[in-house]
Amino acid sequence: MNDDIQLAQVRVSGNAITSENTIVFTAGLREGQTITPADFPRAIKRLWQLGLFQDIQIQYDEETDEGLSLTIIVKENFILGEIKYEGNKKLKDRKLEEEITLAKGQRIKPNTLHETEESIRKIYAEKGYLNVMIDSELAIPEEETTFFEGKGKDLVRDIVFNIQENNKIKIGKIIFEGNNSFSDFRLRWQLKETKQQPWYMFWRSTFDKKKFDEDMNLVSTFYRNKGYRDFHFVNDSVQYSDNHKKMYLILTVEEGPQYKYRNFSWEGMTLFEEHKLQRALALDQGDKYSEEDFNMAVFSRVQGLYLDRGYIYSRVEPKITPVGQDSLDIHFVITENHKVYINHIAIQGNTRTRENVIRRQLRVFPGDVYNQERITRSYREVMMLNFFANA
Repeated sequence: MNDDIQLAQVRVSGNAITSENTIVFTAGLREGQTITPADFPRAIKRLWQLGLFQDIQIQYDEETDEGLSLTIIVKENFILGEIKYEGNKKLKDRKLEEEITLAKGQRIKPNTLHETEESIRKIYAEKGYLNVMIDSELAIPEEETTFFEGKGKDLVRDIVFNIQENNKIKIGKIIFEGNNSFSDFRLRWQLKETKQQPWYMFWRSTFDKKKFDEDMNLVSTFYRNKGYRDFHFVNDSVQYSDNHKKMYLILTVEEGPQYKYRNFSWEGMTLFEEHKLQRALALDQGDKYSEEDFNMAVFSRVQGLYLDRGYIYSRVEPKITPVGQDSLDIHFVITENHKVYINHIAIQGNTRTRENVIRRQLRVFPGDVYNQERITRSYREVMMLNFFANA
């Protein structure tokens, strides 16, 4: 069966600003062309992707011996005129304008209002206004605009955001669930900014989403430094008091096992023997895992051995393997690379102090092997002159 269709004529209707040529070219439906029925949905999809229309239809007009005549009927998206905010007292227009992505002259797509409302809610939520109510509407401009040389004047619409801010939500209580190793009190103590509402700290007890996320990271860090490498938050939920003036944060956690070190192994080293690396690591079998202590041991003490020998491109990569229920095997892969020498030492920013005064404090010189410890010491010696705010 032959599904080929010969196009005799293609017309366009409903376009106020977008040119007929643009619509026909984008649709890919041109007079004299042979197409199949599958080309029609593809044409509509391509036109949708322009982001210019809120409705697109293809109408079959007539079919003759010469072929099919059709009309592409479009309804163009509105054009944004002014952005207006009503009812916002706590957050000024300028603050909202800085955060949202609307601009005069852009097309107002079907999801523009909803997405912008959500953006405004997020801005308010970050400031503790969780009960904010936002309603948006399109309004015909009071003054005639000249967008697109006046061709689109009937398409221009202002967006008005009607905002009911309501009061900030205060934190009535913070409840942890799933915490078997540490009490709610101990975990709440890790929170720097997210606080319950004791009478003497009422001013700190409003909810701030950004600070809340930062505080959740502090709790995670606390657990990982206590050996709970697999710790994570399962869920966080909110309940409100009857008058919606207080919120109750319920934080569900999964602690996981408390890990300790079982075995350490090394490969790739030629400069140092294993016992020297292990001594620099300063971690022993049976020690409880701590993320902070582990990173310090690997990237400061062990890596420091190589930096002090001039191997600034060396890498120490730990591969951590859980074993059994609560043990970790650590395998270190070392890439030493080549030694680096100091070629030149430049001193800049000393407008009053002579260069030779500064150089007398240095413990490294051109031609020396790079040595991190001596560079750090040189920095301290220069700062002890008390001539500089920073170096």
